Amino acid sequence: MSVAARSDLEVKLAGRAEYGADLELPGMLWGALVPSPVAHGKIRHVDLGGARALPGVVAVGADDLATLLPRGQGDAERPIFPADEVAYRNQPLAAVAAPTLAEARRAAAAVRVDIEPLPALVDLESEFPDWPGPDAARSPHIITHVHARHGDLEEAFRTADHVVEETYRTSSVHHVALEPHACVASVVGDRWTVRTTTQTPFGIREDLSLLLGVPEASVVVEGTWVGGGFGGKGASLLEPYALLLSRAAGRPVRLALDYRQEFELGRTTLPAVIRLATAVKAGRIVGRRVRLLLDTGSSLPGRDWSTGYSIGFLLGPYTTAAFEVEGYGVRTNKPAFGPHRAPFAPQCAFAVESHLGEVARVAGIDPVRFRADHLWRDGDTTPMGQAVGPFGLGAALAAATAVADRWRAEAPADHGVGIGLGFWSTGTGAGGEARLVLTPTELRVEQGEREIGSGSVQRGLVAVAERALGLPPERIRVDYLSTADAPFDSGVFGSRTVGALGRAVVEAATALRADLAARSGVAARDVSLAVEAGEIVCRSPNGRRTVRSLLTAEEASRGIVASGRHFAKSNTIDERRVVAGSFYPFTDFTGAAHVAEVSVDRETGAVRVERYAAFQDIGTVVDPATARGQVEGGIAMGLGIALTEEALWSDDGRLLNPHLLDYRIPTLGEVPAPEVTFVEGFPGAGPFGAKGLGEPPIIPVPATVAAAVRDACGAHVTELPLSAERVARTLKLL
Repeated sequence: MSVAARSDLEVKLAGRAEYGADLELPGMLWGALVPSPVAHGKIRHVDLGGARALPGVVAVGADDLATLLPRGQGDAERPIFPADEVAYRNQPLAAVAAPTLAEARRAAAAVRVDIEPLPALVDLESEFPDWPGPDAARSPHIITHVHARHGDLEEAFRTADHVVEETYRTSSVHHVALEPHACVASVVGDRWTVRTTTQTPFGIREDLSLLLGVPEASVVVEGTWVGGGFGGKGASLLEPYALLLSRAAGRPVRLALDYRQEFELGRTTLPAVIRLATAVKAGRIVGRRVRLLLDTGSSLPGRDWSTGYSIGFLLGPYTTAAFEVEGYGVRTNKPAFGPHRAPFAPQCAFAVESHLGEVARVAGIDPVRFRADHLWRDGDTTPMGQAVGPFGLGAALAAATAVADRWRAEAPADHGVGIGLGFWSTGTGAGGEARLVLTPTELRVEQGEREIGSGSVQRGLVAVAERALGLPPERIRVDYLSTADAPFDSGVFGSRTVGALGRAVVEAATALRADLAARSGVAARDVSLAVEAGEIVCRSPNGRRTVRSLLTAEEASRGIVASGRHFAKSNTIDERRVVAGSFYPFTDFTGAAHVAEVSVDRETGAVRVERYAAFQDIGTVVDPATARGQVEGGIAMGLGIALTEEALWSDDGRLLNPHLLDYRIPTLGEVPAPEVTFVEGFPGAGPFGAKGLGEPPIIPVPATVAAAVRDACGAHVTELPLSAERVARTLKLL
């Protein structure tokens, strides 16, 4: 397979790529939201009169939903505008539209809001300073409770040689996508259409159908180019407000966030308190207890999946004879939190890896060897009873250990070297479909997913089709369609694009090859495609024929069409181990072992990463350049989580650093060029044995940096990020 440039290279370099922020339609209005001034309060009145008195202004609020929506309301549990109580600061109370953005903002400011402030819950530990008691599930702040156990944990702890108990804390982290949320909506008759920057057009369609109470068939979603998603553009945000305004105005409406609003309303990752206890006997882990308090923001009861999903990562990829995990999702007066690249897994890996390193030291065992001795192998089962398939983390760790030993021998006395591990479960179970169209001169991949910047669509799917059919990449094009015309797919998330949608492309390619074979009168295995004199030709033992000559009269204007589907089976959980709640069934395991060399300023506690190496279990590399870019990008984002990124909240629910002046992401000078090595030979569920790669590279980074800091200066920091202040306090410099 040849190495090719991404097919979106030219359109982006020429500035022709249309992002959500670029969208305009003739006669459109500009929208703005009316934010709540408090984090929690009882709504007395929202007066839209002042806004409606302004020329050309349309305003909608909770009282207008009954007339604007076909069924009078949408999802009763998730009203678009709150009618009685505010759940978080800046929650939209109404929306306005006007001929210009400046006029829309003036109209939003003219809305009068009367709210009786109520106490706001912002900090988890102010509500639960100790572990929640048996009555906690009845608390109005508890929205999810999960609990599982296996084995005789009490006996394991009673007879252990060593028991180590620790508490870790993590912070909320923003996606910091270059492009804020933006959309343009238009309602004509019973057709609700929105063009938007999204990772999942079909997911947005489903959500809008529920929120607005309209049939899915009446909702059309078309994606734009996406200027970064990282999980933050996987659910509806602005779209329902823009559609309501368009319905009320009878004109298209554009609604977009500025960067401050993106910080204040965007769905950041989840802060948490993690309590770990591990029992060791004769050098082996005999029991583990995990307790998790997860801040879910204003998520609603019954709609939070993150607690049962996240807690599985807190046992790590390690065998455990007896265990207990228990977690509570806690509703606070902050915006609803959501997925961030590998949702909460980097934070879990930080806690697990740091804790097991401490356990090993207490037991007098080398921390790396201790973890290696407990790693999952092919054929093992997880603590929740899930089968572990081909898993290359052991091989990755062996390679990482060799590099760490070499770096440690080379490093100056004031430097430290650390190793961190992480595992991931690729979301290939989420279904997808793809359509291939073969014309006389090109192959089109038709689908609804848009490129979000990683290359998984524009290059990943092209590389799969290239490998499946043998056509050169310059003859393969991705063609984007709206949800009205595109084949269904679950979305660009969960490291599933090449893994799941790529499998659908392979199935469609197989169907296409069979079709060509039938037209040529040969077996499918005897058909190959090539380009000759600018035309695609089909070669077989019966000779060569141009695709043009194989088309029927009905196909002449479109081409030969073939479709493929991929709906993988999910793994299963041993439900006998579940006491309460639902847990996520991990499947298609992948992992990574990372090495970091850091220096620590002994006067300030400032940490600098000097060298970095990543060893990634990938199954099969489909496109080397794209794969390497994913790993490098994951490391850069992970260093932000590890060292600098932290959303700060006041006691009354205000975000204190909603801008890039005080919310600091790593600069280019703080991210060393990483050494990247792919570990192949442990096939996954993707095409040709590939494994998902969008999220796994970020997972070990905070743990790896923490291990290196510990090695450099002895500071065992148990809170993210590892800021200079936290390192200095651990070293008792402050």
